[in-house]
Amino acid sequence: MTLAASVLLLGPGPGAHGIHVNVAVLLPYDDFYLFSKHRVEPALELTIKKLNDDTRLLRGHHVSVRYSDSKCDIAVAMDRAFKFYMNEEVHVFFGPVCDFAVAPVARQIRFWNVPMISTGAMAMDFIKSRKVHYPLLTRLGPAHFGHLCHFFSAQSRHFRWQKIKMLYTRDGQDYLVTQFCHLVVVALHYTLKDMRPDLEQDYFKMSEDQTEEEIDNLLADEVGLDYGDYGEAFPRELVLGVTGDVLAKTSHIFG
Repeated sequence: MTLAASVLLLGPGPGAHGIHVNVAVLLPYDDFYLFSKHRVEPALELTIKKLNDDTRLLRGHHVSVRYSDSKCDIAVAMDRAFKFYMNEEVHVFFGPVCDFAVAPVARQIRFWNVPMISTGAMAMDFIKSRKVHYPLLTRLGPAHFGHLCHFFSAQSRHFRWQKIKMLYTRDGQDYLVTQFCHLVVVALHYTLKDMRPDLEQDYFKMSEDQTEEEIDNLLADEVGLDYGDYGEAFPRELVLGVTGDVLAKTSHIFG
């Protein structure tokens, strides 16, 4: 759904410039995150300017944007959303992006009848519970974990894998969304459990501050020779690393 389509579906009251459409943007201000305000704002402001200048596309509408720092935090994002709503400053939410911040706001907006657009919300719950808990959420992200899970399910069948080992760090790839790697592993575990009930699964949570020597010892203890039949043309087992930068410290390659 484009911004123009979004605002045309809304029904705010007329103002001095015609029909006012208030866009509330909930994004982290910290540039540690890929979808920070400072990275998104230039493109969004350019789009708003074009919409307001184009008298044909949104005739009689005027779009304004207000920003607030979600901090990628559950409580903060919810607090900011309530303030926008109570001050009558929102007809559509852009963001949050981080899954843990999206979830409570996306559940609440159905009682306000205010839509949300997010490039995050990648966890499987946003797909499975969409109609029940998130009916006004529209995801515009590049991908979601469902695609990843279907890929691994098809791949495991193709190569006839019988068991997998998932190594991950809970906070790996946090610059994308908070606890990204944890969300990936949870999605893989439960989806593969449904799609490949015959597939034996095991997982191990690693630490971000482990040294190369500790990683080598961990691989020997947790993986050893139980996974990855390197002598065969088609391995029956797979070690899956979903760990951020941890596995980059070692030269081991898993097949």
